[in-house]
Amino acid sequence: MYDLLLKGGTVLDPSQGINGPADVAVADGRIALVAPSIPETEAGRVIDVSGKVVAPGLIDVHAHVYQPKRNPVHPDAAGVWGGVTTLADAGGPGPANFPEFCEVVFPQAHTRVYSFLSVFHDRSNPMAQSEEDIDVQGVVRTAQAHPDVIKGVKCLVYPRTVQTLGLKHVQAAKTAAREAGLRVMMHIGDIGPKSQVPTPPEVVADALGMLGEGDIVTHIFTPLTGAALDFEGRLLPELREAQERGVTLDPSYGDFNFGWDRAQEVMSQGVYPDTIGTDIDIQPGFGMRKNLMRGLLEYSAYFLHLGFSLEDVIRKTTVNAAKALGIEDSAGSLAPGRDADVSVLEVRDGSFQLVDADGETRMASQAILPHLTIKYGKVIQEGEAPHRWGWGPPTPAELEAVAGDGDDD
Repeated sequence: MYDLLLKGGTVLDPSQGINGPADVAVADGRIALVAPSIPETEAGRVIDVSGKVVAPGLIDVHAHVYQPKRNPVHPDAAGVWGGVTTLADAGGPGPANFPEFCEVVFPQAHTRVYSFLSVFHDRSNPMAQSEEDIDVQGVVRTAQAHPDVIKGVKCLVYPRTVQTLGLKHVQAAKTAAREAGLRVMMHIGDIGPKSQVPTPPEVVADALGMLGEGDIVTHIFTPLTGAALDFEGRLLPELREAQERGVTLDPSYGDFNFGWDRAQEVMSQGVYPDTIGTDIDIQPGFGMRKNLMRGLLEYSAYFLHLGFSLEDVIRKTTVNAAKALGIEDSAGSLAPGRDADVSVLEVRDGSFQLVDADGETRMASQAILPHLTIKYGKVIQEGEAPHRWGWGPPTPAELEAVAGDGDDD
């Protein structure tokens, strides 16, 4: 007898090459069976998902659900409430803040949350980025004590760190990751005032050359300087070479890091993303990062509009994302025996407004919305969406209604 049966949907599971009508049965918190027709009499609870897409639980490889001493928003706002069953917090805590990270995130979250530790010791002071603040051994000790949570080390290549440290922090992140058996996630893109001195392409190229198989480069579609292209718009060959040797390329948006033109320029030169992370920051309210950002499904509409198929999008947010985090043995698939993490999705036709970091708007004809989320075999109750119109990108009518109410969401 199964505990739960999802009946009548279209199962899309790239890890198994499944794309077609099928039912999904769950027992004891695990996937029990995926088959074309499972009798309803064999399940204690049946949910009709006709017309919906049933996918492995979606994974966001780059999110921010924690800030030291400041966590007013529930972590599931970046996770299961919006169809995402698993996420990685990218550099929120350093070794000094990791205990607080565990205390404020895990008691609340139904979402499975992993961590990329910052290479800097104490993240309660984001300006503390000198050589004395680097803590390789602290990262290694913390990672070895919490292998079930910590999946990598985060570092940023942008003016503040480069002008202070060169690439010493990248080398430190690599050293810590190598000693702990983890991966590096490296930010590229010159966040900060436009008046700052751009990071030279040669420095970005050197940083890319330091990464190896399993590491991650994030923000490959950012329109900022110090990223995928040189000052003449040419792709850095080191980015392609990194991908060829097994480095994961991720296009997380965040506040500043997706441009329509830049995405086309990078892809036209032969480089495509392996995953779709968001860089969503659910603890906003100060400095430049003051706006709630796009969840994984809202951002996925951007990739449909870029020409990626629905199957491409699901692959990048399930099996590819699981491999990027080193959790492919437990997540990213509906194979029998896996944790019963399932995202039931609605693909909706319409007119949706997609805005990039430069304010350029494209009108898309499709969006993906969360219909039902299952984590460890349990149906998750809905929570508050990040926008008044819900979890997907807005339609013009929805934006007009919000503007009429005087709300600038």
